[in-house]
Amino acid sequence: ASVAPHGRMATSYGVASTVFQVDSDRMYGRSVMTGKLTTARGARQRRQAIIFLQCIRRPRFLPPTSLMFTDPLDIAADADGTIAEAVRLLQSRGTQVLNAIDDGVVFLDRIGRVIFVNEAGARLFGYTNREMLGRSLHSLTHHHYADGTDFPPEECPILATVHDAVQQRVGGDTFFMKGGTPLPVDYTSIPIKEGRTVLGVVVTFRDISDQQRAEEQSLRLKSERAARAEAEETREALRASESRYRFLAEAIPVQIWTARPDGALDYVTQRVADEFGITQERILGEGWLSVLHPDDVAPAVTQWTHSLTTGTPYQMEFRLRRADGEFRWYLARALPQLDESGQIMQWCGTNTDINEQKQEQKR
Repeated sequence: ASVAPHGRMATSYGVASTVFQVDSDRMYGRSVMTGKLTTARGARQRRQAIIFLQCIRRPRFLPPTSLMFTDPLDIAADADGTIAEAVRLLQSRGTQVLNAIDDGVVFLDRIGRVIFVNEAGARLFGYTNREMLGRSLHSLTHHHYADGTDFPPEECPILATVHDAVQQRVGGDTFFMKGGTPLPVDYTSIPIKEGRTVLGVVVTFRDISDQQRAEEQSLRLKSERAARAEAEETREALRASESRYRFLAEAIPVQIWTARPDGALDYVTQRVADEFGITQERILGEGWLSVLHPDDVAPAVTQWTHSLTTGTPYQMEFRLRRADGEFRWYLARALPQLDESGQIMQWCGTNTDINEQKQEQKR
């Protein structure tokens, strides 16, 4: 114990590694033994250990907060040390309980400065206890939004708890670790009040990184399943559309064919194979030359090459050999199918039997 300037007993307290003296007779607290409010003088007379809550006439540098959980706490108590030992025991037990919690726990004073942080909180932030004590929690870990923009203190829910004495529960927020790494959290800030006066704030927070990763993975899997389902629906629609197209193509009494931009055939209807007596695979491989009349090859190739080069519609009359060996006249027409940029995607064509018209013209 030490003697205050006016001769009364004074007690030294260490809060946030700073030791200061207060007049113990002018403090009151709650008795460890009885749970009742008592003055320091009365407790000492009855040899009761107390936890000091605030000073009736406190120095300017003494924060009006509970001293129970500040660390380190160094008390020079009465002569036989009864008060000091009891308070040390309570303080130690309280700290042990808070350090056993997996969630982060931070005590702030009335202007948002850290006066206690448990081991989990310090570990999650990446700071040591000494690095955090006495510093603004907002400027230390809550200074930016998740997108990197500045987080003004006046918009901070934690500081709003200090000013408005209103409990805040916030989900999906972001603190920042010592190295600047974002730390996704859910947190609660609860005001500590003495009557209507806010003495400080308790902030409890939980790292939700694993939860967010699980949610993101779940969303990704749902998105992938939806994409696969959509792709399958699209394929099914294409198959149905192609089936309808082939049905219509086979029902029309003309030969229908398509060709790639370079002019190579890539589809012919079954009517083509039936009328010429060759397989679809052969006509796709050899083209029309295998059934084209020799006298019509040169003009047909010249006209087709011109259309492929210029993109102009193709139209040509030529003779094709049918399955019975007879050459019959056909009118061939083809139009280019263009994409959005004007490039040819494919050619769509038909061969129409005009042999009867040709015979009529000769008569």
